[in-house]
Amino acid sequence: MPSEAQDMLSALDFTTTDHETYKFASSGRCNHDVDVDLIEAAATAGDLEAVRCLMDYIKRSGGAQRATLLSGSALMFAVDYGRKDVVEYLLSEGLTVHTTHVKVATINKDAAVLELLFTHGWDINTPIEWCVPPALAFAVEDPALVDWFLANGADPNARCLLDITPLSAAVEFASLPTIQRLVDQEGSVACGQLMHYALRRKSDDRIQAMEFLLRQPSLPPTRKLMYEDEPWWFESQKFFGLGTPLHDAATGGDLDAVRFLIAKGSDPTNKDSLGKLAIEKAHKHGHDSVVLYLRALPYQSTPSPTAAPHL
Repeated sequence: MPSEAQDMLSALDFTTTDHETYKFASSGRCNHDVDVDLIEAAATAGDLEAVRCLMDYIKRSGGAQRATLLSGSALMFAVDYGRKDVVEYLLSEGLTVHTTHVKVATINKDAAVLELLFTHGWDINTPIEWCVPPALAFAVEDPALVDWFLANGADPNARCLLDITPLSAAVEFASLPTIQRLVDQEGSVACGQLMHYALRRKSDDRIQAMEFLLRQPSLPPTRKLMYEDEPWWFESQKFFGLGTPLHDAATGGDLDAVRFLIAKGSDPTNKDSLGKLAIEKAHKHGHDSVVLYLRALPYQSTPSPTAAPHL
C-alpha cells in the first residue's frame, strides 16, 4: 500500500491516477479482447508458461507489434504483483519501461523488479511526470531502498520541470538521518525549495530539519518567494500566492517556526506574489498567536491587519 507521502507525491501526477495505471499501454485494444484478459490474468498469477504461450499465440495471429501492444498492461500487472520472471520475460520481448512501472515498483519496495527495469533501459533520474521528481522521491521513507537507489546512481538533486527534487520529498517526509544521507551524497540545499518542504513536515522535528538545512555550506534561501528564481514557473503560479518560508509558517499557524525564521533573518515586511504580508496570511487563517507575535516585532514598516485578531 502507498504511504501517505507516496499518495501526496502521486497526487502531483496529473496524467496517471491509481485507476488509470494499467491503461497507458493498452491503447488500441478492444473492449472484449480475450487475449488481453488471458495474458493479464496469467501475468497477475505469475504463470510464466501461460504468458509465453499467449504471447506466441498473439504473435502468430496478429504479429509481433500487436503482441507488444496488447501485452503492455500485462507487464504492468506483473510489476505490481512482483512477478519477477514474467517482468523479465516481457521486457526481453521488447516491451519498454514506463515511469509508471518504476513508480509502482518503488511504492511496492520491490528492489528485484526495480533492478530489472534498470537493466532494461530505465534512466533512474528520469522524472515520473513533468511535475513529479524521479522515483527516489517515492523511496525516501525506506532507508534500505534509498541505499539501493543511491548505489545505482540516483541523484538527490534530479528534478522535474518544477523545482522539486527527491531531496525535497525527503525534507518533507523522511527521517533526519535519511536527509543527512542524501546531503552526504551531494544533495544540494540550494535547490528544491527545501525550506518550504521542511515546513510541511507533520512530525515535531520541523525546526530541527530547518536547522540542519541552514547549517549546510550552501544556504537554502529563506527570504525569497517560492520559484522566485524561475521566472516562467513563478509567472505561471504567482496567482496562488507564492510566498517566503515565513509566509508558509504564518499561514500554517506554526508560531515556533515563525519565531525560528525571524531569528534566522526572515523579513516580515516581504510580500508574497499577491502582495500579502506574513501577518496578513496569519490573520486570514485565524492564527492569532502568530498575528500578535509579528505585530509586536520592532519593524516600523510592518503594517498590522485592519481587523483585530480573533481573541
